[in-house]
Amino acid sequence: MFKLDSPLMNFLNKVADIMILNLMFIVFSIPFFTIGAAFSAAYYMGFKMVKNEETYIVKGFWKAFKENFKQATAIWLILVVVFGILIADYRIIAYSGIEFAQWIRIAMTTVTLVVLMGVVFLFPLQARFINPVKNTIKNAFLMALSHLPTAFLLVAVYAVPVVFLYFIPQSLPILILMTFGVVIYIKSFLLLRVFRKYEEAIINRNQVTPGDADDPEADSGIFAESDRIERENKMVRVFRNGKFVEVPENSLNQDAEAKK
Repeated sequence: MFKLDSPLMNFLNKVADIMILNLMFIVFSIPFFTIGAAFSAAYYMGFKMVKNEETYIVKGFWKAFKENFKQATAIWLILVVVFGILIADYRIIAYSGIEFAQWIRIAMTTVTLVVLMGVVFLFPLQARFINPVKNTIKNAFLMALSHLPTAFLLVAVYAVPVVFLYFIPQSLPILILMTFGVVIYIKSFLLLRVFRKYEEAIINRNQVTPGDADDPEADSGIFAESDRIERENKMVRVFRNGKFVEVPENSLNQDAEAKK
């Protein structure tokens, strides 16, 4: 029962990892402007935990935090501005007393929901793929629209702790210890199933010959634009250190020759 590889010990180790991940996220989010990088690092580790890869939470989190800091912070600051505008609009509508305010609130709620569905994909994409900020944002919303049931489910996962706290305020200490870690772990599990389809498509697309570059079907779908640019620049995506990264095609040939 208490063997290191027993189901019980594996479960307890997973719970401990989730609690450590939760603590790391909270600590690294304290400066506020680092929340985006903290989310990206947390998802990086969440994907590894879901795949049962050997993980050192603190070391891996810090590594991913540093690697994603610049782009994840840019994405986070953009989100702060967007949600700031939405909140300001809500307040203006609430106190304006204008006619048809109810319909405007419904429209604003719809817009907010659409934004939230895109946002739930943003930092997981940043953690899993290397892309410019503009492409990461674009791909997040395209992916949300392409997987609406999953997008709704991901938004609902965030809502569960809030509802739980509302009805059981005494659960606050437990929620502080576990909420972010559990939410990130569940989302990582759901998102990996979605991401695998695109990772396989990227790998297959990188095998397209130059003569197929003008084939419209070869360039269709999410990530198509960046993949087309990579082919023109003779760049390919390879999976290294838990992420898809862009490398020159000739570097792969050089590595292969060096190993011979």
